[in-house]
Amino acid sequence: MTILSVVLGIGLLANAGPNEAAKAPALRLLLSEVQPGSMASEHYCMLVFDNHRFHAERAHRTRGKDQERKVYEGQLSDTDWNALSEIIDTKQFRELRVPPTPPALVVHDSHPYTISVARPSGFQNMEFLTKESLKPYESQVKPLLQWWKSSRGIRMPESEAPPDSRCALTDPNAVFNN
Repeated sequence: MTILSVVLGIGLLANAGPNEAAKAPALRLLLSEVQPGSMASEHYCMLVFDNHRFHAERAHRTRGKDQERKVYEGQLSDTDWNALSEIIDTKQFRELRVPPTPPALVVHDSHPYTISVARPSGFQNMEFLTKESLKPYESQVKPLLQWWKSSRGIRMPESEAPPDSRCALTDPNAVFNN
């Protein structure tokens, strides 16, 4: 009976096929920002992976729904990767602890940012609902936001890749857990 169980177990593992998640490069960083406007908003999202690749999205939204969403993918240059790594790996940034934002019924002057950085012990998650809530952490976070805004200014060809679910604003868990 034991031998039969072992043989069946090996057979099941062989037929299970490769795990796609194991093949995908690890996520190093997620950045998300919603720039509110009077009639519409812009949503920017960027995923950066350990292999220096990135997936970026820009959406024009009205009434909480995408009117247009464009996807861009590519490879960060060594200069951009090194600049990003230098920012998020500083002691000051690594030790930054932002308490979770309690759910709010109404947010005045909303301008949400979500930042999640992969660390050996899990994800370092930060969420700011307004520019005011960002102010106490501005000296640590500003270099990363400046890096991101400069990378968004580079003209990139649009990708045929589908939107990534991690960039969706409808996800109630905007930050990551291990």
